[in-house]
Amino acid sequence: MSSRPLAALASVALIGLALLVLLPDCASACSCAVFGSKKQVEWALSHPGAVFSGEVVKIDRPSSIKSSLAPETVTFRVSESWKGPKQQSLEVSTPVSGMSCGYPFKEGQEYLVYAYGKQDLKVDLCSGTKPLSKAGAELALLGNGEKPKDGGDALTDTSGVVPARAMAGLVGVVMAASLLVMVRLVRTG
Repeated sequence: MSSRPLAALASVALIGLALLVLLPDCASACSCAVFGSKKQVEWALSHPGAVFSGEVVKIDRPSSIKSSLAPETVTFRVSESWKGPKQQSLEVSTPVSGMSCGYPFKEGQEYLVYAYGKQDLKVDLCSGTKPLSKAGAELALLGNGEKPKDGGDALTDTSGVVPARAMAGLVGVVMAASLLVMVRLVRTG
């Protein structure tokens, strides 16, 4: 056998091996424990987070390459809530891509959302979140939820306490306004 056909065969084999190694397979990077509907509902209701249904009204995706590792923020108009904040709108974050287990929300679609976390609610492919049209079994197990209260904005603090940053900003504005008034009084007086 001459060296030319052997070299061509080796090249083809090398290209085939490279394609096999470099092309992504169909498997997901996520590995999720699969619960039945009843176990999913029980788990979600017994862990920190929120369980609600709602429509995606806005998706904020990171804008630059540097922030491609930052999660996207998804805003929901809540229609029913079983656990967590009882507000008209809620925000959850999810990784940007499915490769990092991000949930592929679509604007205008309704979902049954299982979010985890205490302050910042998060969702991923393994959280159990699904389109509302495919959540019949879970909805039957959950029963009737609560309708959101009027006037609630996305994850507003309902404790009645004004956040420290808001107070610091207000104090800064008052001090700046007072300084301007004193400067004018000194100039005119």
